[in-house]
Amino acid sequence: MTETQPSTNSPQSAALLKVKKRASGPSWPISLALMFLVIALVAAGGVWFQQKRFENVGREVATQMQALANQVNDARKDATQALSLAHSQANRIAQLEQLQLESKSQYAALEQLWAGANKGIEDAMLANDVDRLLTTASQQLRLAGNVNNAIVTLEAAQSLLIRADRARFAAVQRALSLDLDRLRAVPFIDVPQLTNRLETLSALVARAPLILPDAAAPKVVTGASSTQQPAVSLPSAVPGSGESQPSSLDAKAWWEIAIDHASRWSKSFAGMVVREFAEVVSIQRVSDANALLMSPEQGALLRANLRTRVLTAQMALLMHQSPVWKTELTQIEQSLSARYDPKSSETVAALRLVKELSAIQIAVTLPDINASFAALESVRTSEPSPAGGQ
Repeated sequence: MTETQPSTNSPQSAALLKVKKRASGPSWPISLALMFLVIALVAAGGVWFQQKRFENVGREVATQMQALANQVNDARKDATQALSLAHSQANRIAQLEQLQLESKSQYAALEQLWAGANKGIEDAMLANDVDRLLTTASQQLRLAGNVNNAIVTLEAAQSLLIRADRARFAAVQRALSLDLDRLRAVPFIDVPQLTNRLETLSALVARAPLILPDAAAPKVVTGASSTQQPAVSLPSAVPGSGESQPSSLDAKAWWEIAIDHASRWSKSFAGMVVREFAEVVSIQRVSDANALLMSPEQGALLRANLRTRVLTAQMALLMHQSPVWKTELTQIEQSLSARYDPKSSETVAALRLVKELSAIQIAVTLPDINASFAALESVRTSEPSPAGGQ
């Protein structure tokens, strides 16, 4: 169905359009008012919601602030207590430090006093030890004449002073060094070696044979007793026995064989007789005729006398008595030359040993250690320094 639209130019048409517009909906002011109302309502609801939310957040923040304030108060109280405790501890530490300083000063004073007393005691003990070693060294020199033992003893005393390191004993140490230099300059005499050689001489004197056989000399086993005579084989057939003679012309006659055997037998018998007489009879030059008249008992006494002289020479060696040493060795040499068999190897060895021992000088001038004793005595009589000798 088609409607006819009236013309816009006529008044009726304009009035009709107005009526239609009114009939189709509300007017724009009303719509605008409604829109503003809705916006106002929404804004009011949002503001109310925000207000509620803000109030809740404010209450939560207030609650947290209150709790934080309570914690701060508690922390302040704890800090105050800790500060007061720290102040009290600091006061106690200061008091303890003061007490420690006082204890240190008292300990230092006591330590200084003890060090002085201890140094005095140590110096006295050190002086006693050095005195004992010096006395031992002096006894070794004066009684035994043993320079080596005296040197070892003085070196022990010197080492003791070096380890102690006391300035008060410097003079004693210098005196010990001088005494050691003098003792080291003394000629060395090997007493053990000379003693062994004297013992060897004593054994040779007891073993060497005299000019005449004696009971003390060792027996010499010769081979004469074991020498057997050669057997002489005589011919089995002699003239007139009735037995047939050898018919061979180139064979020797029986009398020639008998002559050969008899010649060999006579030569062997003559050699045996010569050896027997050589063992029984000997010819030699004797300077002392009394040596030929000695009996076996006198020979034994001579050997004992010579061994006693060897012991006397050994004692002279230990005591460094040169005259006794020379006299005893000279007497031993004379007895060996006059009474012993000069052809014996033991006699030759004994004479050579006696001459070597006689050439040794056993008399030495031993220095004393009075300088060390004097230095030690001066240290004992001097007053110790306050620092204990350091």
